[in-house]
Amino acid sequence: MSGLNDSIEIAHGRLIANVLTAWEDNFLPKLSLSVEDLAEVAPLLLNSGAGALVWRWIKRSGWHDVKAFAELQQAYRLHTLQAAIKKIEIGQVFSFLRSHGLEPLIGKGWAIARHYPEPGLRPYGDFDLYVRPEEHTAFLAALGDSALREWNIDLHRGAAELDDRGFDELYARSQLIQLGEVEVRSFGPEDHLRLLCLHMLREGVLRPLWLCDIAVALSSLPSDFDWEYFQSGDKRRADWAVCAIGLAHQILGADVDGLPVAQRAKHLPAWMVPSVLKEWGGGRITNGRRQPMQTYLQNPSGALQALRLRWPNPIEATVSVRGPFNQWPRLPFQIGACVARTIRFIRQIPKLRLTSL
Repeated sequence: MSGLNDSIEIAHGRLIANVLTAWEDNFLPKLSLSVEDLAEVAPLLLNSGAGALVWRWIKRSGWHDVKAFAELQQAYRLHTLQAAIKKIEIGQVFSFLRSHGLEPLIGKGWAIARHYPEPGLRPYGDFDLYVRPEEHTAFLAALGDSALREWNIDLHRGAAELDDRGFDELYARSQLIQLGEVEVRSFGPEDHLRLLCLHMLREGVLRPLWLCDIAVALSSLPSDFDWEYFQSGDKRRADWAVCAIGLAHQILGADVDGLPVAQRAKHLPAWMVPSVLKEWGGGRITNGRRQPMQTYLQNPSGALQALRLRWPNPIEATVSVRGPFNQWPRLPFQIGACVARTIRFIRQIPKLRLTSL
């Protein structure tokens, strides 16, 4: 039964990939896809945040009157409206912080959404702001809890995925982007692409949009993109990032021809693509939307299901234990990741029980 379920999920994942292919044709896939096929995976696309992106495809396909896709149309309208609101809020955030002498870097979310063909195609819930570790306390003091909540800011102390590079270097390579009357500071293209790649892999490539981000980033690289710098730093992380580009190439058709990383991108371990398609077809909830495990300390009901939900997929497990992306079996990496995670959680239990009293 498990094998049958895996096959069904991979088939659904492949349908999702088919809908999200052909970036070189401005998001309009040149493929034959039936209404029934798309309706079958529409709920998965909605839950993953890709509903607006798919509706743009539907509008051009001539299926816009199909009732089964009404929710996708609503997602398109909602995300377009939210994008307009968040554009204003980003300017407010940077203006406010600069009035306190503070200058963050913004990444992911808006920083990649701006490269999509239309506002709202790439929804995002929060603003990921990255700050020098020594300035983290100053940012918290300036913003306070109310501003963090009101603007939905995720304040990062440093840049974990890029901590093999000094923050001063990240800042020196950053760029100012005009947003209305305000300039917004974001990562340089090399650092941002690497950030997108490593964050996606750490989260097990659960959301199709994360892979779309990489395809979009590749299609909008500047002519002077420094591939040598992109692959500098920790060699294993550099290989992970190139493998993420390979997933965008092999699943979404992102063009890598002529790139220095093309050879590796075209030759990934055989288990990687099926692993991603299985996750997409199964619609597994991402880490940020799961109920924290500490909630089960007082009420163990549902804990077993929560543990099953947290079983790391091969990609997530490999990154968690800093393993290589090669042809070796992934089960040892998955077991190792679970053991390490369990040990960390057990060590936190005394503190968690104290805070719940």
